[in-house]
Amino acid sequence: MTSKLLSQNEVDALLNQFADVPDSEDPMVVLPKKEVVNYDFKHPKLVSKEQMRSLRNLHETFARNMSVAFTNMLRTIVDIQFLTIDQVVYSEFVQSIASPSALFIFTVEEWGGEAVMEIDPRFCVFSVERQSGGRSKEMTFRREMTNIEEKVMSRVMNRVYSELQEAWAPYMQLTVYQHSYESNPENIQIISAMEPAIVVFYQISIYDSRAVFNLCYPYALLEKALSNSLFRNANQMRKDDLEPEQRAIYRDHLKTVEVPVQAVLGKTKITIKDLIKMQVGDAITLNRRVEQPLDVLVNNHLKMKAFPGQMRRHKAIKVFDFIDKDNKE
Repeated sequence: MTSKLLSQNEVDALLNQFADVPDSEDPMVVLPKKEVVNYDFKHPKLVSKEQMRSLRNLHETFARNMSVAFTNMLRTIVDIQFLTIDQVVYSEFVQSIASPSALFIFTVEEWGGEAVMEIDPRFCVFSVERQSGGRSKEMTFRREMTNIEEKVMSRVMNRVYSELQEAWAPYMQLTVYQHSYESNPENIQIISAMEPAIVVFYQISIYDSRAVFNLCYPYALLEKALSNSLFRNANQMRKDDLEPEQRAIYRDHLKTVEVPVQAVLGKTKITIKDLIKMQVGDAITLNRRVEQPLDVLVNNHLKMKAFPGQMRRHKAIKVFDFIDKDNKE
């Protein structure tokens, strides 16, 4: 039997037959690999977006109320700004804390556990000095608080815990009180190192000084709150969906929420050259005429027009007009 070599045309015809076979029947087809998604164990995603949104709103309210509380207590303007909220492992939070620090471990009675507030010790010392009648306008160098300063600051923290309870009140009633105080981060092992936690980050501003203020909840502790039906559905519920008792709770707490009000005298722009030459006694012309009313901002939104004046020994404004919510001024 003699072998016969295939011609080039016969080879091409044979290959074309295989080319017509569907991909699903082709034994040589290499299926595309499924994309592997990396999981960040240091930032576990245990809380849903809706729950995180509720937590964010709650702690933004806490920041605003704390700004008012500290401004009144310390007799100077204190601005506490909400920065962000994140899910981390507990060891990452502890390792981020500078030493010495001021660490207030507090108990949430209804949850049966502890959480941590980290406050820059410079702000604590500043608060104690102002509470004691001092007139300091800036936060000094970082140092550990003395025993006396710690006791004074513990009384200040009672107001902080009260404001935290108020922030949580629309969702659930909590009883918060101080458990202990530490200055060394290594001594606050309230949960194991690799357990998840929710950390709320704030920034304290006093004049040109900035300080840290963070709040850490162990996830196992916070999980009890997240399972609460009122908290879980807070972003989906409308007013008409609430039970009368729940609606009354929201209404009562909304009435007591304090919002910042600003009367804007006017604005202008100057050159760097003019700014450098400026001296005490120089006048700056603003963009608003004397007879024009001032803009009044409520929570940074234009809500009213008013004229400046005086009431007793304080500067005051007299409301001239309310701005319609659809007004785009």
